[in-house]
Amino acid sequence: MGLKSIEMQVALPRTQDSGKIQEQVHKQGEHVQSTLTASQLKEDKIKRNRIQELENTNSFLEKNSDTLKQDVYGKQSGGATSRHPFLGKRIDYNG
Repeated sequence: MGLKSIEMQVALPRTQDSGKIQEQVHKQGEHVQSTLTASQLKEDKIKRNRIQELENTNSFLEKNSDTLKQDVYGKQSGGATSRHPFLGKRIDYNG
């Protein structure tokens, strides 16, 4: 009879410890899932903003394409030719 009560004294704390460990593992899984969800939402927001910026840029370019061409190549009034902003007359042979 004394032996049975000693076994019960050892068994009860082990079940409580295993319950705590199981709860910690469960909470860890929830924490990982919430972190993944938060990072996914952040990435989605960044992608949405990028798409909106791209659409705004495209609509701006479509509306102002004639104005931008005149700005880049210069006003073509009076038959005067303007210099291209990227092309030069010198060639670098040292390369």
